[in-house]
Amino acid sequence: MDFLKNEWIVVTLVILCWASVASLTAGYYYYQYTDLLVKTKEKTIHVNLGINYGDGRPTIWFNGTEAKMGATLLDVTMLVATVNFTVYQGMGAFMNSINGVANSHPYYWMWWMWTTWGGWVEGPVACDRYVVGDDETLFWYYEDTSLSPLPKPL
Repeated sequence: MDFLKNEWIVVTLVILCWASVASLTAGYYYYQYTDLLVKTKEKTIHVNLGINYGDGRPTIWFNGTEAKMGATLLDVTMLVATVNFTVYQGMGAFMNSINGVANSHPYYWMWWMWTTWGGWVEGPVACDRYVVGDDETLFWYYEDTSLSPLPKPL
């Protein structure tokens, strides 16, 4: 075991073992991820989407909207409405208008999600960053953002 006396050989063997294990682990997870994508690529989910224009008109509901698994709120909204949005690098999409109703200070399009534990909750991320789930209920609300806290959808 004279070769163990040379510290550079020991260090090289340790790094080689670590690199082998890390490469095999990365390869395994990459295979699992691509396999999952192939299996779910064509799966259809159903989403309930409401749009309230904030002008006294009743909310328009698009219940059971079909979307591909992995779709974002922006994707689903574009399936049922004409939208205009701006993408801000590092932050995501900001909704400028839905069906011709454009943001006008202090009124802006805000999105909400229905939860079993807290009712309506404000969307936590930009609409193009939120991946919708099957049977989820989401809501676009054109509301006065100068109020604090924001009024929840009706």
